[in-house]
Amino acid sequence: MSILSIRDLKVNYHTQDGTVRAVDGVSLDLDESQRLGLIGESGCGKTTLLKAIVQVLPRNGHIVSGEIKFKGMDLLKLPPAEMRQLRWREIATIPQASMDSLNPVQRVGSQLMKLLRVRGGYTKKAARKRAVDLFDVVGLDTERLMHYPHEFSGGMKQRAVIAMALALEPSLLIADEPVTALDVIVQHQILEVLRRLERELNLTVMLITHDISVVAQVCDSVSVMYAGRIVEEAKAEPFFASPAHPYSLGLQQAFPNLASPRDVLVSIEGYPPDLREPPAGCRFAERCPFVQETCHEIDPQLEVVGDGRMAACLRSNEMDDLRARAEDPTLWQNVEVTRLVGQPPTKSTDAGRGEPLGRPTITTHDEQADQPLADPCNVPLAVGNGRADLLLEMNDVSKRFKIGGGLAGLLRGDKEQTVYAVNNISFTLRRGESLGLAGESGCGKSTTGKLLVKLIDASDGQIVFDGADLSSVDDKELLGFRSRVQLMFQNPFEALNPRFTLYRSLTEPLIIHGWKDENERLQRVVETLDRVNLRPAEVFLDKYPHQLSGGQLQRVVLARALVLHPDFLVADEPVSMLDVSVRAGILNTTRRLARELGLATVYISHDLSLLQYTCDRIAIMYLGEIVEIGPSNEVINKPQHPYTQALIAAVPVPDPTIENPPLRIREGVPRPTEQFIGCPFAQRCPEVMEACLNVRPPFIADEQGHQAQCHLYGEHHNSPKLHREAEAAR
Repeated sequence: MSILSIRDLKVNYHTQDGTVRAVDGVSLDLDESQRLGLIGESGCGKTTLLKAIVQVLPRNGHIVSGEIKFKGMDLLKLPPAEMRQLRWREIATIPQASMDSLNPVQRVGSQLMKLLRVRGGYTKKAARKRAVDLFDVVGLDTERLMHYPHEFSGGMKQRAVIAMALALEPSLLIADEPVTALDVIVQHQILEVLRRLERELNLTVMLITHDISVVAQVCDSVSVMYAGRIVEEAKAEPFFASPAHPYSLGLQQAFPNLASPRDVLVSIEGYPPDLREPPAGCRFAERCPFVQETCHEIDPQLEVVGDGRMAACLRSNEMDDLRARAEDPTLWQNVEVTRLVGQPPTKSTDAGRGEPLGRPTITTHDEQADQPLADPCNVPLAVGNGRADLLLEMNDVSKRFKIGGGLAGLLRGDKEQTVYAVNNISFTLRRGESLGLAGESGCGKSTTGKLLVKLIDASDGQIVFDGADLSSVDDKELLGFRSRVQLMFQNPFEALNPRFTLYRSLTEPLIIHGWKDENERLQRVVETLDRVNLRPAEVFLDKYPHQLSGGQLQRVVLARALVLHPDFLVADEPVSMLDVSVRAGILNTTRRLARELGLATVYISHDLSLLQYTCDRIAIMYLGEIVEIGPSNEVINKPQHPYTQALIAAVPVPDPTIENPPLRIREGVPRPTEQFIGCPFAQRCPEVMEACLNVRPPFIADEQGHQAQCHLYGEHHNSPKLHREAEAAR
C-alpha cells in the first residue's frame, strides 16, 4: 500500500535570469515500510522535491502542477494549519545541514522537550521521560540531555537530530544527506542506528543523497534523478548489479570501491543542462557516451524495462551490451561535450565588475610544447645534503596548543590545558610520491597538513624540505618555500574571495612571487586552467565564484594551487563536499597532474577508498599519532592495527549484497588533552590487554615497509603470552 504518491509534479523557481524548472514532471510511489534511496548530482532536484512534499519551498519556489498524496490526503490542497500539524507528527525530516539545525544557545534536551510539548501535547514530566527514551533509542548518553550543542561531537548532534525527527513517531522519515559531513566511523554508527530503527519501528524512509554506497547499505529500492526528472527506478540489488540507464551506470563507475577497486574512475564529462531552457531531447544526451542522433530529438519517458524496473532511455533494450562497453573508462573520457552545458551566462550579474582592471587581451600561445614559463621569483630555499629523490622528512614532530586559563578561565574556574594535537610523528616523502593521511575527525590530520606547509610551527621535532630545516629559514627563503609548496583547501565555496574574478584570484600568487609581465601572467593562468580541464579557459577568466558549480570551483582551487608549478601539494579533504561524478573528475585530474608534473602530494581524508585510489602509501592517524603506515594495497588488504581494521570495516561498499560488519571498537574518542602511558587506542581496542595499558607499543616493519604500532604485530604477534592476555581481556 502506498503511503506517499506523487504524480506529474512540477516545481519552478523564478529568478532574475528566468524560470528554472527544478522538478519537471516527477511521479513517485513510496510503500509502507519501504526504504527508498533518491540519488543524483547536486542541482538535479532532490532537495526541491523534499521541500515540495513538506511544503517549505522558498518564496521564489512554486508548485506549478501535479499531485502529492500522503495516506490518501492531497497535501497540495491542505490548509497551512493542517499541513503544519502533519509535520513532525506524520512526516519528519532530517535536514541536509543537520549538524547546524540545533539552536546553539539552548540545551539539546530542552529543544527536544519543547518539540514534544508544543507539537505532541506532552506534559513537562512526560516530555522529559520521552526525551530520555529517545536518547537511549539513538544511542546517546542520557546524562548529556542538558548539554549544549557545542558540547556534542558531530555524530552526537546527528543522533540528536534523528531523535527529534522520531519524537512523535512519524509514519514517513525523509533524510537529506544525513551522513555527508561525517567521518567514516561516525557515519557507520549513524547508518547502524538508521538500520536498527528501520527494523524496530518499521519506518518508511526516503533517503536523499549523492553517496550511492550509503543507499546500498540502507535502502531496498532506488530512484535516480537527473535534471529535474526520474530517469530510473529499481529494487536495490538489481540496480547495483545491472543499472538500466547510462547516467546510473556512470554514477556507479565514478564511485571508489574498497571491495572492487578500479584502476580508473569514471568522470561524467560536462554538466547538467540549464533548466531555464531544457533541451528538446534526452537531458543526458550531451554527456552520454552512447548518444545517438535521435537522443537529441526525442524526449524519453519512464518505461518498464524489466521486472519492477523502469528507465527513461531510448536504448534501454541494449543495456546489456552497453554495460559491457562501459567497462572501458576511455569510453567516458572520449565524450565530446559540444557546449558548456549548464554554464551560467557569460555576462557578470554584478554591473561594473565584468572586466578586471588592466587585464590584457588574450593572445594565442604555443600549447604544443606546454613548457612552464620561467618563474621570476628567484629566491631559492637553502638546500642541504638531502638525498636526490627525498623531498620531505618529518622527524619526531609534535604540536601542542594551550587552551583555557587566563582571566576568563579563572572566573569560570577552568584551568589551562594542553591539547596534544600531533605527537612525535615521523615519515618521509619522495619526489612524485603521494601519501594519504586517514583517521577520524580530530585525529591531527589537518594540523599535520598545516605543519607541512608551515602555516604553523612545530612545538618539537624537525621538518626538512629538500634538505633544509624549515625551523631555520629566513624571510627570503620562506618566500621561495611558499612558491614550491601549496595547500588545497577543503571547502571550495570558502577558498576564493567572492569579490574577485577568477583571473584576479589566480594571478594573485603570481604577483606575490614577482611576476611583473601581465601577458606572462595571463598565459600561465590560461595554461593552468586548461590543465585542470576548465576549457575553454578564456570563458572562465571574468567569472566570479558564485557563477560556478562546486566541481568547477574545486578545479579553480586546484588551478590556484598549481599556478606556480609547485613541487609539493597538501590537499585537505579536496573532494568531500562534491558529487560522486564530479569527485571522480577532480581525483583523476589531480592524479594525472601529479604524474605529469612530478608533484609530491599529501592527501588528507577520512575516506580510505579515495586514498586507495590516489595514493602510493597510506598513514593512519589516531589521537595525533601515526599508528600504521605502508603501501596503500598493503594497508587496505592486510591491515595490522585494530584501528585501521575498524576504519576499513566502516567504509560503506556500493553493493547491497555486502553488509558492513558491526564495529568492534567502542564509541567516543578520548580527549586530546590526555596523555597515555601505553597505547592511545587501548580504551577502544577490542584486542586490549594489560601490556597495552602500561607499555607503549613499538613500531614494527615488514619487508614491504608496512609498519604498525601494536603489541600484536610482527614478532610480537606470535607471542603465546600476549595472546593469552588478549583472550583473557576479551
